[in-house]
Amino acid sequence: MSMQVTKPLICSLLLSTFSVPALAEQYRHIADPLNLSDSLYVGFDGDVLKVGGSLATSHQKFSGNTNTGGDKWHLGYLYSTDQWHLRASIDHGKTDTPDGRSSHYQYQLGLMHEHKGWLNTQVFTELAVNHLAVKSYTDSTAANASMTVLKPITEHWYSELYASANAGIDGVERFDARAWLAMGYQVNLQWSWVIRYQYDWEKLENIESDDTQWVFAVRSQF
Repeated sequence: MSMQVTKPLICSLLLSTFSVPALAEQYRHIADPLNLSDSLYVGFDGDVLKVGGSLATSHQKFSGNTNTGGDKWHLGYLYSTDQWHLRASIDHGKTDTPDGRSSHYQYQLGLMHEHKGWLNTQVFTELAVNHLAVKSYTDSTAANASMTVLKPITEHWYSELYASANAGIDGVERFDARAWLAMGYQVNLQWSWVIRYQYDWEKLENIESDDTQWVFAVRSQF
């Protein structure tokens, strides 16, 4: 075999050897919070229809969702590299006050860490700080810690466990927590459905409330 044929052949083999792991690293599960893919989301949060989606580049993702009433919505931003995963978000919702439920805005900034455990389990932990502004009531700044455990069970089935807690750090008595357990089915790389049971608890000053609900959603990525 001549050198003119051998050199291109060797180069192509080397390129294919290095490109396979690179392509493999680009794939992330559809439920992975660090998944940098464009996506769509449609689901029922309790008995309320919610829609959302995301637009992504190689290192960034802009996401959002809202219920059909428009009184509860979320905007998120992710900047992700091999070492750092910076997340920022704005949430609009409702909080119990002495005068009834009032609108609030919550602004959060945090850093997420990814850990790959046994049997393809992925664990995501985040430390953050957030500021809650409740209309005509109070403002509060809190420290936040959260954890997401993503476990593929079979080729299609997967489970999610999520837990998050806030604690006030500015003198305002504020504690709240959220947890959910979900089961999902990934039809293919692009489509998945998920059902989860969610619990929320909140204490702000002398007002305490909790809530449970079922969530059903269909996800797609492309």
